[in-house]
Amino acid sequence: MRYAAGVVGIAAGCYAFAEGGKALLLTGPAGAFWPAGGLAIAVLYLGGLRWWPGVLLGDLGSLLEDVLSVGVPPGAALAEAGGDMARALVAVIILRRLAGPRAAMDRLEQVGALLVAVASGAAISATVAMLALRAGAVIEASEMGLFWRSWWLGDLSGGLVIVPLALAWARPPAPMWRGRGLLEGALMIAAVVALSVSAVSADQPLTYLVFPAFIWAALRFGPQGATLAVAVGVVIAVWTASNELGPLVEHSATDSALNLQLYITLAALTTLCLAAVVSERRSAALEVAQSRARIAAAAAEERRRLERELHDSAQNRLVGLQIRLGLAKERTQQTAPEVAATFSRLMEEAEGVGSELRRIAHGIAPPLLATRGIGDALRDECLHSGIAVQIAANDVGLSEPDVETAVYLSCLESIQNAAKHAGSDARVTVSLRRAGNELTFSVQDTGRGFEPRTTARGAGLTGVHDRIETVGGRVEITAEPGRGTTVVGVAPWPPRSV
Repeated sequence: MRYAAGVVGIAAGCYAFAEGGKALLLTGPAGAFWPAGGLAIAVLYLGGLRWWPGVLLGDLGSLLEDVLSVGVPPGAALAEAGGDMARALVAVIILRRLAGPRAAMDRLEQVGALLVAVASGAAISATVAMLALRAGAVIEASEMGLFWRSWWLGDLSGGLVIVPLALAWARPPAPMWRGRGLLEGALMIAAVVALSVSAVSADQPLTYLVFPAFIWAALRFGPQGATLAVAVGVVIAVWTASNELGPLVEHSATDSALNLQLYITLAALTTLCLAAVVSERRSAALEVAQSRARIAAAAAEERRRLERELHDSAQNRLVGLQIRLGLAKERTQQTAPEVAATFSRLMEEAEGVGSELRRIAHGIAPPLLATRGIGDALRDECLHSGIAVQIAANDVGLSEPDVETAVYLSCLESIQNAAKHAGSDARVTVSLRRAGNELTFSVQDTGRGFEPRTTARGAGLTGVHDRIETVGGRVEITAEPGRGTTVVGVAPWPPRSV
């Protein structure tokens, strides 16, 4: 019962789209814009080939009306129905082979696959219809070429509008359609309507005045916004042309149909290509961000491994060495005092090495960072810096460990860069300010500076950018020869969870 109801619904939709194509504009025996072909392709692609009876029934219903009202021979009508069915099946098979089963028009190769699929299916339908109507004496031999072109462009323009619209909106609305994005989307559609009406109402040829609105839709809303904007613009263009209004209308009905078909085809293709390029760039940016996050997580895990190695292995072995040296010192204290003194010096050196290892381990992820915050952790670490450092931090509080570590290491990297390149008499000022759930940090030195346009970015500055951008922040580095360098960053600073 569900399948039968689905077939009836699809048949009704295809019939309504076919009648709409006839009512909007019919140039001779070929429709200038045929959305029913696009609907059939979209239904079979998204729902599966098992729904072909619904597509065929809807097409036969529309052709039956042509037989009764226009006088198309029944044999020619049946041949047209067969050609339309072949158009949909061939287009779906090509589209699935080239773009896969879940195309959403978010990649340029999918737009190319759609163009090949729809154009191939339209060529089959136009050829079958041309031969059938010529055999039925509906068209003359001299009209065959013009008929084929008009039929093919009508199917092509209809497919390039309806199929991408269905494929893009078969998925849930993208995040940019939520909240304020919904208001912007409404403004974008209003702009499409206003510019389309202005273009078709003016006495001058302003046909492509609506293209800035199409570009807006593609850049901000991707394939979903682009397909919706094109559909709205096409409906207005077809309606005005069918009422013999606007700059698309010429003295010859054939020329008017050609103008309309080329306008729809160019508008759909350019907008879809732009939207696909934008989607590809967004996907690439997301992949880069995810890759950076994985790299940062791996680096954090490596730091924790080094801490464990330094604490559990190296320091334990040093403690064991100190114990053995102490025992040897006790044994030689009475018999060989000079050897005992040597053991004492060795014990002091081992103690110094142990302290240095503890300091290095604490510098990787100092306990103060987890207990007292980033300000105290930086002050403690800067006691060992080779350059004068002043820390200015208000009550920034504690945040999530990954964010704290990223900001801490970025500040240390900037301080170390200043110690290496700013000069021995330079001074460094570190400022930390919290505003809501954001932390702004700056590391400013009074050293030599450099020329940003001619100086290649080193590993240190690249690491600062990567760490902060991985946690969702941003960094800006300004420098001028003789006036020092300033690293300013903003990072999210959510309160630490319990």
